[in-house]
Amino acid sequence: MRSRSGAVVGLYALLALLAVPIFPHFLSPNEFTRWALAASLVERGTPEISSVLPLLGPAFEDVSEKDGRVYSNKAPGATLVALPGYLLARPFVGSPSASSMRPVLWAMRLFGATLPAGCLALVLFHAAVRFGASPPRAASAAFALLFATPLFAYGLLLFSHALVAACLFGGWVALFFPGDPSRSFRRDCAAGALLGLAVISEYPAAVPAGVLVLCAVIPAPRRLLTLVAGGAPLAALLGAYDLACFGGVFEVSSAHERAPLFRSLASAGLFGISLPSPEIALRLLADPSKGLLVFSPFLLLWPGAFLSSRPALPFGSRLALVLAPLSLLLLYAGYPNWHGGFTVGPRYLVAALPFLVFPFAFSEGGFLESTLVGASTLAVCATTLAFPFVPPGFALPWGSFAEFFFERGLTGPNVLHLFAPVAARFALPAIVCVAAYFFLGRKREGKVFSEGKKEEKKRSARAKAAFAFLCGAAVYAALGILLSKQISFLSPSLVLQRAYIADVYFDQRGTLEEEIARTGSPQPRLLARRERELALPPPPWPFTPASR
Repeated sequence: MRSRSGAVVGLYALLALLAVPIFPHFLSPNEFTRWALAASLVERGTPEISSVLPLLGPAFEDVSEKDGRVYSNKAPGATLVALPGYLLARPFVGSPSASSMRPVLWAMRLFGATLPAGCLALVLFHAAVRFGASPPRAASAAFALLFATPLFAYGLLLFSHALVAACLFGGWVALFFPGDPSRSFRRDCAAGALLGLAVISEYPAAVPAGVLVLCAVIPAPRRLLTLVAGGAPLAALLGAYDLACFGGVFEVSSAHERAPLFRSLASAGLFGISLPSPEIALRLLADPSKGLLVFSPFLLLWPGAFLSSRPALPFGSRLALVLAPLSLLLLYAGYPNWHGGFTVGPRYLVAALPFLVFPFAFSEGGFLESTLVGASTLAVCATTLAFPFVPPGFALPWGSFAEFFFERGLTGPNVLHLFAPVAARFALPAIVCVAAYFFLGRKREGKVFSEGKKEEKKRSARAKAAFAFLCGAAVYAALGILLSKQISFLSPSLVLQRAYIADVYFDQRGTLEEEIARTGSPQPRLLARRERELALPPPPWPFTPASR
């Protein structure tokens, strides 16, 4: 079973190596602001990004400004973790330029997002086994985390969410791991460092990090000093960065947003976060376009899974396992920009996912769980592999949005486009299918063992699980496709958004004009925007031509 979990993580790593979700003329703000910081640090020895900003165009928005100097508006942790990728790619692709952006950002993402996501799945598997879960169930939970939640998408993008999820859950494991008491000092230091890295990668992570610390130190106050010692170097690093950029150790980048929209958001409450709103909390969970339970419906079974974990987990660890994701939900329920823009699911809740998935390692599984995991895998993977920057408003986006591109033979950039464009359309979905095969645990049995009643029952259970998984995926696909066929009648604006993305970011010229002709409404502003964006990097990619 350890090899099975390793195979699942290995397949995700293979998919991540092949995927290059950096689209022509699309400067993903969250990612390229980190590229700009890394480029400035390496090339000029400064966090000030003005030297590379011209490559990003005048409308690039994810920046902060102080006294006329421009910086990334993100916390620096994820960039620092991704920096080895920049350093490894630099000798091969040269100095910052339009042509070097894509390979450098791809390499940075491997270190800053893919590696943390893979390590997180392995840690979840081994921690579950150590707490008493069966290896098959722990392996199933690792698969669900990587392929059936939005973590799938954010391990393929240079956002901070996969890193923060890994650090927070790693901190929980270090704090509550049932190990040798003589090693508790080292584990507490490691927990402090991991939680510190989470906070300097995403400032709001201070809330769930604080919750984890409180759950650990209330019954054992002496641990606090060790935890602080572990996190102190990261706090000092953040303070030094803020002092160098913004003139004070507590002057975080979010307080100096240059874009008027982000500046107005940050001006309300505490950097834009106010008291929780029940409506926003509900939308974070159940919005048809972005809701967590819409993308990962198997999480509806979390209450039963959590109850199953109670005998295995001490009270303090169970409490932290509940309060950490709850604190994130309540935190972002007070944020008007809760959806996070062009995203796969509610990206701000990605850090909560390992805490929500972990209890499933202790449940019995069954037909319903397999069905819902199949639906979740279809929703997350199909949406991500088409175009992982879904605009708000597309209900069931694996159908209403992604199916539009698949129908035209389009899929996100991957290495196979360079030499086997037909295979490029099917290779990454095929890897997902192979990983699902390992999740279902269907393997050939030896002749002697297959004759026993016990093994016969296992084989029957695997067959039922496979059938349930396929049924869930098929039903979710059908619902999405039915909605896709109706969207042109429901919302012409959404139709134009899809056509614009195909035309500009997939280099399928003429798609936008076709849809404009169908709507019968001239779009001079949209066409002018297209001309502006076509002048931006990254350069074109050899997509398979759209079939019409």
